[in-house]
Amino acid sequence: MIVAGFDEAGYGPLLGPLVVGSSAFEVPGDILDLGEPGIGEPDLWEELGDAVRREGKGDKNKLWVADSKVIKPRKDGLKNLELGVLAFRGLREASSLEALIDLLGAGRGYARQPWFQGFNEVKVPEFAWTGEVAARADRYEEAAKAADIRFLGAEVRLLDAHSYNERVAATKNKAALLEEACVSMISSLRKSTRGPMRVTCDKHGGRSTYLRLCGKAFPLCELHILEEGPDISTYTTETPQGPVWISFRKGGEDKSLAVALASMHCKYLRERCMERFNAWWCEQIEGLKPTAGYAVDGKRFIQDVAPELRRLGIARQVLVRQR
Repeated sequence: MIVAGFDEAGYGPLLGPLVVGSSAFEVPGDILDLGEPGIGEPDLWEELGDAVRREGKGDKNKLWVADSKVIKPRKDGLKNLELGVLAFRGLREASSLEALIDLLGAGRGYARQPWFQGFNEVKVPEFAWTGEVAARADRYEEAAKAADIRFLGAEVRLLDAHSYNERVAATKNKAALLEEACVSMISSLRKSTRGPMRVTCDKHGGRSTYLRLCGKAFPLCELHILEEGPDISTYTTETPQGPVWISFRKGGEDKSLAVALASMHCKYLRERCMERFNAWWCEQIEGLKPTAGYAVDGKRFIQDVAPELRRLGIARQVLVRQR
């Protein structure tokens, strides 16, 4: 059985990238909590309990895997995000942010912006040390082996503001960006694996209907609606590679370790990108205050830099999201 989770970071801001990500595991069928046949999902926090924890408190030598919105605000938040991102696949070979982004399949479209240059010089890990990553990677591998669980990897799509604006202009719909990224990654995962697949996605806003998205991910496959509601919407289909159950859940990061891990990948990459974004702009404009890019402070930042855009040769549509 393939267990996969999907989430995003940066859907709402005015500035910085939108990052959509996934993580996937192969698990033995006998640990599935089915409820109704095929609909349930194993509790990977429990199955991998010797190496991971779902709460902030507890054994600090275990990987904290949870909603990135819970982890990030803590003083050691970026360190915990980094440990999770790097240790699950033993990414000892990713010594720079550029290498990590390449390994996660995001490509280098972001690099056309001056503030996203030089990612090959951004060290990874930055907040943890390599020995901590290695120790947790080894501990995870032992727990996964004992539970007969295999991490299949994580994948991301990274859209800078310019790419974001181009896609919004083409689709006329901001929500279509999330849909496109999810469809792409779900389709890729299904084509590369065989057997039953259980997919959990964090809900896209307040939507309860995802039949069109599923139809794009599994073209020519008959889809069945199992439930559609404010908390969870679930669909099933039969593909040439095997059956698929896909749910869109409110607070999916709290229900699925795979979704939580995807959330951590997305937030970690967005935060590292915003570090470079702020460093570049603060170098160009003396006294400029950094921003996280959201709502009120994003508008403040845009007002502060607006008088300098012509001097710097920066078009507004390259910097600011249009929706």
